[in-house]
Amino acid sequence: MRAHWAAVCLALASAALAGRVVLDWDITYVDANPDGQGGRRMIGVNGKWPPPTVEVALGDILVVNAHNSLDEPTSLHMHGFFQNGTNYYDGAAGVTECGIAPNSSYSYTVNVTQTGTYWIHSHFMAQYVDGLRAPLISRPPREHYDYDEDLVVMLEAWYRRESRDIHDQLLSTSQAVRDAPFRPYMLVNSAGGPDLNRTTLRFQPGKRYRLRLLNVSGTGMVRFGIEDHDLQVIEVDGVDTEPKTVNSVQLSVGQRTSVLVTAKPTADRNYVYHADIFTDIQSGVARATLPFSSIVEYSPQAPLLNDTATNSTVGWDFFQDIDLVPIDKVPGPGVHKWVPLEVHTSIFDDRREHLAFNNRTYELPVVPSLTTALTTGYQAYYPDVYGFKSYPIILDPLEDVEVAVFNKDVNSHPFHMHGHNFFIMVRGTNDNNRANRLTPKGQYPMRRDTITIPPNQYAIVRFRADNPGVWMFHCHMEFHNEQGLALTFIEAPYRIINYNTTLPVQYKRNCDLMGIPNEGNAMGRQRLDMANEPRGPLPLSGF
Repeated sequence: MRAHWAAVCLALASAALAGRVVLDWDITYVDANPDGQGGRRMIGVNGKWPPPTVEVALGDILVVNAHNSLDEPTSLHMHGFFQNGTNYYDGAAGVTECGIAPNSSYSYTVNVTQTGTYWIHSHFMAQYVDGLRAPLISRPPREHYDYDEDLVVMLEAWYRRESRDIHDQLLSTSQAVRDAPFRPYMLVNSAGGPDLNRTTLRFQPGKRYRLRLLNVSGTGMVRFGIEDHDLQVIEVDGVDTEPKTVNSVQLSVGQRTSVLVTAKPTADRNYVYHADIFTDIQSGVARATLPFSSIVEYSPQAPLLNDTATNSTVGWDFFQDIDLVPIDKVPGPGVHKWVPLEVHTSIFDDRREHLAFNNRTYELPVVPSLTTALTTGYQAYYPDVYGFKSYPIILDPLEDVEVAVFNKDVNSHPFHMHGHNFFIMVRGTNDNNRANRLTPKGQYPMRRDTITIPPNQYAIVRFRADNPGVWMFHCHMEFHNEQGLALTFIEAPYRIINYNTTLPVQYKRNCDLMGIPNEGNAMGRQRLDMANEPRGPLPLSGF
């Protein structure tokens, strides 16, 4: 797409002036108590939690020297960054790298070709739910909008149990164990609890604020709004938009939205903001809204409007991303390849509850799919070489791809695509009622990298296969991803071989340390030798 390549060219043209942002991150266990109600072991950086916000500018080179001091592998994914030509720095453990072995290191070197709001998180199991996550802000030479102050508002679901415990519960063979509710607690900028001073946003009269809202939780949609204040949406997922005034925005896991808020002219009142979380994680447990509210403070001495911090967001409008208009006008691509996907939750023949695209639940291959693409020659074009359970979809160079996702599940799902933004072409309900079909406003569809599809609804998105590599498409409700709701696009296999011929030395060293082959098909064998490849688990009959 033209916008994508324009950013790349601009970054290359300014390479001589590029800054080099180098971070040395020792990834460690840290004890933390973010809501003051009982702490636990978290994953931090350099002995501290939360990890620091990372700031870069267009044309910079970002280097993260990551050392793993955990007792298990880890990885780092720059969520939303395209990683053109550096697929091996995408950070998806088991897909584009083996992961960083314990007591080993990996240096991620990334050309910054995009601007906007992103984040860095672990892409090993559900590890980022345990704290390995940080905002990543990329600034342009000149902003489209004027504002006085830029505030990051990181929205986080906090669990008082480690992610492995929750993962084991969700995959339990016991329905009673699977359905036992577990409660997330809301954090804002890694703080929560009854002490509202820790989550207060401070405004000065008359100023204009850019709030960068990021949902970095492992589960749940968050609805954000400020009482008696309008929000002007100006960016979603790194794509600048024409302003749209709303009273609240909804963000699913992985989504980012920037809004402009003009402060009141006087400091005679303080106001409530809401960041209510909607839990959508367990099919056997009714979904619930868990309210969270704190203060927009103009003056420590001022009273609250309505004298309460518990007002409801009921009645606020629902924000539709398909109604947005991008500033950078790019017409949507055509269709060369159609990929229909149905989403289901079911009990499989391993007696566990899995999620699946088209009845196929994802499991990581023995050998990362990128390694397979680079070491199997012409057979890299055959889906079988990547393994049945990695659900590989082969794409030709510059092929225009339409993905139609029909959510037949009882839960909402936020689908995130690595390596690309996609165009939102259609939203609708699964009852085939044309009156419930939404299409873009005008000829330039909105683009983003994470889309939410509610229960019994569908979405049609398109993208151009202009970034050779192995790219995941998965639910970013992290435990749903762990339950198998993922697939891989193998994009232009021959060009992967031509452009990514040299893997970093650390890539291969980490694989060696974990006993993972540095060549071969999904099972670590030669060519199409997939004898005795396990094809299951499969849905039980009657699904």
